[in-house]
Amino acid sequence: MNVMTDSTPREIPADRYRSTAWHDLESQHLWPKVWQIACSEDCVPEIGDVYEYRIGSLSILLVRGDDEQIRGFQNACRHRGNALVDGAESGLRELRCAYHGWCYDLRGHLRSISEDGSGSARPGRSSLIPVQVGCFGGLVFVNPDLEAEPLESFLEELPRELAWVGMERYSCRHALSVEVECNWKVVIDAFIETYHLHVVHPQMLAIADDVHTPITLWDKHTMFEQPYGVASPRLEGRSNDQEMWEEFVRNLGHRLGRTFAAGDEPGPHPPVPEGQTLQDVLTEMIRSHLSTLGDPYPHLDDRQVIHDFHYHIFPNAVFNVFAGWFGLIRARPGSRPDRAILDMWNFDLLPEDHPESHARPRERVLPEHEQASLGPVMLQDLENFPRIQKGLSQPGLRTLRLVAAEARIGRMHQILDRYLGTSVEAEVEVETEAQARPRPTTA
Repeated sequence: MNVMTDSTPREIPADRYRSTAWHDLESQHLWPKVWQIACSEDCVPEIGDVYEYRIGSLSILLVRGDDEQIRGFQNACRHRGNALVDGAESGLRELRCAYHGWCYDLRGHLRSISEDGSGSARPGRSSLIPVQVGCFGGLVFVNPDLEAEPLESFLEELPRELAWVGMERYSCRHALSVEVECNWKVVIDAFIETYHLHVVHPQMLAIADDVHTPITLWDKHTMFEQPYGVASPRLEGRSNDQEMWEEFVRNLGHRLGRTFAAGDEPGPHPPVPEGQTLQDVLTEMIRSHLSTLGDPYPHLDDRQVIHDFHYHIFPNAVFNVFAGWFGLIRARPGSRPDRAILDMWNFDLLPEDHPESHARPRERVLPEHEQASLGPVMLQDLENFPRIQKGLSQPGLRTLRLVAAEARIGRMHQILDRYLGTSVEAEVEVETEAQARPRPTTA
């Protein structure tokens, strides 16, 4: 069962999700100071490949240098600040400013300035402004703060926790984004608790236990393990093998070798031998599919094969990790407190000779009429986000109340306090006192 620790806040001020002041505080003290996932290493696979990562007003360019190292720089020419990169490019030999022609090598050093330059440029002072770059699991992390702790310290237990997955072997073919009308934390909140499943995603109750999901709280990061192939206790036995089979195929059919979020009919469930359950059958079907990929996990027990290991990497990344597939959800703030960008990166374990193995991900912003391809669960969340933000915007709502299953949300706000110099407890106390004041009467 989930357990709310004594140190985890039970109330969160609503202003954290709606106020411009809080949005500005994050812009100034969170995103320029925290490690965050920018892309996969496959986004810059060759020397001279460049990738732009944007979050809020920050623009960071990543480039693979002539020594094959990935470096990161603030996306600004040292002359007059013009952005050097817009999107992704391949095979560059230099980084040239399109405004006045100042030119930098692939390690960020000023190489030349155009004719009639003032001569005030000096190589050291005029090099591009670096950011910290680190890699883990085939992913590229960046931090604009050169004084911040190294990535290895920031990640805490995660490298050991995820070592069995071999994330660097996976390939992301499609990186999709959707613009959403809510605060970025609304997105993250929805993906780090299972309490909403029985209301927003009732079809999932046939295939997953949303109650017995033990939570682990490290320092900055958190996780839970969710059993799959079993029905939720909320159904009290009101489900059958056919319902479980149909929902498993619709939502996780790619784990059996089917197309992701396919709309084809699941058909009748496979035979269940005497003494076994459909969960046993599904587990063996997953093992069979993994064998076509080279049997990468011969030592995993049944629990590790079928369960969902679900990680929140502070502040804005969530991983659903299954044997043979994992998904990355990333939320980036928009220009207003009630706007965000939801990024969805699906990573498949492909055979080494697959033509798309470690190819550059194809990135797209999905228009509304194409979002059905994301599958029913994601569509349900997308429909819910604007309603959540509408409620959060009501002035009479002072605080949000958390239940035990939402402990990871409380921990996220505790870590936000460290970066922003705020105190969730003090803010809640102020809001509680404000609500307790007598209201003026009308004549």
